[in-house]
Amino acid sequence: MERLRYAIAERIRAALTGERGAVAVALITGFREGIPESVEQNMRDSGLAHLLAISGLHVGLVAGTVFLLVRGGCALVPAIALRWPIKKWAAVSAAAVAFGYLFLAGATEPTQRAFLMLLITVIGICLDRGSISMRLVAWAALFILLLSPESLLSVSFQLSFAAVTALVAVYETITARREWAANEPARVQSAGSRFPRYALQLGLSSMIATLATAPFALYHFNRVAGYGLLANLAAVPLTAFVIMPLGLLAVFLMPLGLEAGPLYLMGQGIGAVLWVARQVASLPGAATLVPAFPHWGLVAVTLGGLWLCIWRGPWRWLGLAGFAAAAVASLRRRHPTSSSRKTGASSQCAGPMSV
Repeated sequence: MERLRYAIAERIRAALTGERGAVAVALITGFREGIPESVEQNMRDSGLAHLLAISGLHVGLVAGTVFLLVRGGCALVPAIALRWPIKKWAAVSAAAVAFGYLFLAGATEPTQRAFLMLLITVIGICLDRGSISMRLVAWAALFILLLSPESLLSVSFQLSFAAVTALVAVYETITARREWAANEPARVQSAGSRFPRYALQLGLSSMIATLATAPFALYHFNRVAGYGLLANLAAVPLTAFVIMPLGLLAVFLMPLGLEAGPLYLMGQGIGAVLWVARQVASLPGAATLVPAFPHWGLVAVTLGGLWLCIWRGPWRWLGLAGFAAAAVASLRRRHPTSSSRKTGASSQCAGPMSV
């Protein structure tokens, strides 16, 4: 597998040079050594560093692309669509491709978590059961902690599960409230509302992930990206609809030697994302250093966040006490120095959407 990763990386570098090729290699194989420091700095300051670290976002985009292609292709043939469970076929195909991408990307903790959740989701689809729930997150966390208990203390594990736990909790609540509205299905299918709904969901997801991972990012990196939401609204759609689908197509075409075209178009999308990162990072106050809080503050905010996400009754709001305790603790700490900024800048995964 390592030889395959290096071979694919070399094919990508042969078709794409410079910073665009380095980013493409990072997105497909997980190798980030060739990315210039200036690019990483712009990505960090703009809140887009999570796009360089392969995480649940990338696994989800790869699996989602395969799911849509397989299900859409089968739906074009009425003899198949009306007689066979094409949704289940698409789900299994997506899981198979995601399994290959898991090892191609180095099988990091965020990709393991994302694949485990995807696998449980596919099982739920095959059994005609609902799949998005807090149990899904719990099973993924349990499996990873059984394999490597020390990962609980890693930045990657904390950021990844903080974001996905908050996202599942919020969307579980939204879904439960939508079930009260009898006309919801008709409104969802309205063509004119699809793009505004997508933009709203993207903004909401970015905000939730940013708030959920903020305490851990502040604790480990002492920095916050002031315009991260703005940058993600521009860069995530490019990644979802242009960069990752074309990267997936390029990998499939490599055995035929036809990857140059998709990689060129992928490079154009990467160039657009890098332009967004440069523009946002150049804004005043794009990256701000903030005081950190002590270890017990991180424990308090973690327990408070879990209480807030897991419970559904009015008592769930008692979890805000943990956030209040962490805020009070942070006010008593001194402001980070330039060495703190350097430490945070050297991290691989400081983005809010590293889910």
